[in-house]
Amino acid sequence: MQPVLTEFQKRKVVGVGSIGSPTNPGDVWPVLFARLEEVPGRVNRLETIGLIKRNEHGYIAGVETELLSEVPEGMVAYEIPAGKYAGITHRGPLNQLKSTFEKLVGWLADNRYDPYDAVFFEVYDHRYKDDNNDSEFDIFVQLKQV
Repeated sequence: MQPVLTEFQKRKVVGVGSIGSPTNPGDVWPVLFARLEEVPGRVNRLETIGLIKRNEHGYIAGVETELLSEVPEGMVAYEIPAGKYAGITHRGPLNQLKSTFEKLVGWLADNRYDPYDAVFFEVYDHRYKDDNNDSEFDIFVQLKQV
């Protein structure tokens, strides 16, 4: 599957983890799932979001919320900037994610795009099935034209 270009409005993610300090994704997902009902103003109750930022340590596991919703104690908020994003669907277990990511980065270079400030985020929904071969989720990267 080839990446597709998508325009996103600003999105607010509330969850657990951090950007700017080392964070293991495997440590934050169980905490998020245990606290999901504490998050007010969830936009889509069927989606979760994993978020990283280029050239910074960290990872946030969260959910999209209304822009003005409150952040529960012990959780963090991050705003995904509005703009153009390239997206691709990862198919298969997580241990094959590197090849999907490399395909996306190669496509960016071939089509004269640079990741911009780069926010990368994953959207998990009903298609995600842990490490099954038929598992799917979407990956998006913020763009700027070279």
